[in-house]
Amino acid sequence: MKTYRNSYTPPLLILISLFLFGCSDGPSDFVPGDSSNGAVDNAEVELTVIELNLRVHIMTDITMLHTSGISMSSWVKPSDVNETIIPEMNAIWDQAKVKWIVESIIEEEVVKSSTYEQSIIFLIHTNRDSEGHSDPARLSHLYSLMQPQNRSTAEELGKNLFHIYLFPFIGNTSQGNAMSGFGYHTVAGTWSNKHNGGGAPEKTLLIENHNYFVRGSLSRTISHELGHVLHLRHDECPGDCLMSGGSDGYSLTKAQITEARMEALNRSLK
Repeated sequence: MKTYRNSYTPPLLILISLFLFGCSDGPSDFVPGDSSNGAVDNAEVELTVIELNLRVHIMTDITMLHTSGISMSSWVKPSDVNETIIPEMNAIWDQAKVKWIVESIIEEEVVKSSTYEQSIIFLIHTNRDSEGHSDPARLSHLYSLMQPQNRSTAEELGKNLFHIYLFPFIGNTSQGNAMSGFGYHTVAGTWSNKHNGGGAPEKTLLIENHNYFVRGSLSRTISHELGHVLHLRHDECPGDCLMSGGSDGYSLTKAQITEARMEALNRSLK
């Protein structure tokens, strides 16, 4: 197991009076959707940046053979996280002035207990039900593959430490899950077949042009799932929505920004 720890400065205590109005760290290259869908133009209000610490787990020593014949293993590297994924996530979340700081990147071998093979087979075969819901039973299988010493302790849950686990595959037509019932140890797949309706899985895109949404990217999936950790739900939006139940965009509404910043502020002060 390899761990890469980034040096960072813990966020200063943010005065509640500066929650909505304060200094910005500069304009973002990301342009939210048209104001008609409720997205916020950064020119309307300057927000104090809230920094949140993210531990990235790249799950290794795991190969998953899909029923289509595709063999899936870990392919995302720490350099991809630092140079591509985190900058893209911060471009997306800049509209809420939330900044993700890498606490560490762990190349983590999965736990291979007596139920390991059973878990892999379950994940390869799990599908959505007739109403489009993913099988919640897959989450316990994913959680069982995580090294306990790298998770948040009971004392750390709800504080300023967030997790993203990059597995090769997390189930047919699934890209990510916030794992609310498992301490929000959030997961995403680096291979996915959501875009082709459950066909042969393909490597996910690390990033995608925000204005030409086709498949969604790994960076967007992580940003979406961490939105759930910040108490955002699958809201119905006119379009170009980061938190849509379907994958269709990158924008947050004013209400979503307020809700996410409330929880981010709360977590950053602990």
